[in-house]
Amino acid sequence: MKRQLKLTRLTKFGLLALCGWLCSCTSEISVPTAPAPGCEHVPLDVILPRIGSDIPENPYRRAHYRNDQQLIPGQQVPEFTLADLAGHKVSLATVLDANDTVLIDFWKLSCGPCIASFPKLAELRAQYQQQGFEIVTISMDPIRDDWVNGSAEHELPWVNLGELESFNGEVAVSYGVRFIPKNYLVDTNGCLLHKDLTAELLATVLAERYN
Repeated sequence: MKRQLKLTRLTKFGLLALCGWLCSCTSEISVPTAPAPGCEHVPLDVILPRIGSDIPENPYRRAHYRNDQQLIPGQQVPEFTLADLAGHKVSLATVLDANDTVLIDFWKLSCGPCIASFPKLAELRAQYQQQGFEIVTISMDPIRDDWVNGSAEHELPWVNLGELESFNGEVAVSYGVRFIPKNYLVDTNGCLLHKDLTAELLATVLAERYN
């Protein structure tokens, strides 16, 4: 009887130890921050299966969350083609081929912080354009006149494109744009260098890169 009681206690202790070890291993699982080899897109399901599946929202919001979480530095950003104000189709690949770094910036006319950043962005573009820095803004305004009027009022000097579907546009979803301002700094190969940069932080990054 004593021997059985001792074995029972040892078994319980072993199970507790095993549970503790498993829990500690689970807590160490995280989304990687190191660049992916060759700047390749690594599906998040490989790392954290079913992430975002428990979000009690519509499928669009879950897709935004998943895409935002898996688009990390070192990953390849999604390719897209959108129209400018004149109706000409412009592809991201074309802009990347002609430049060293590109800031992809999502905005709306109603987004105060977005508009407030434009003067500084214009200043940085003028300062570093010769070194190969360009900006691509994507208007998410659902009303075209807001995009047109906002572009004219703030005299946007860069590549100015429009998706005009708010947060439900295909490009916005693929980039995981759940809030604005939202931006992505990529290199000429389309590899993500930084995201969610303030204008001040962008200035620091560009100074380190080009000075």
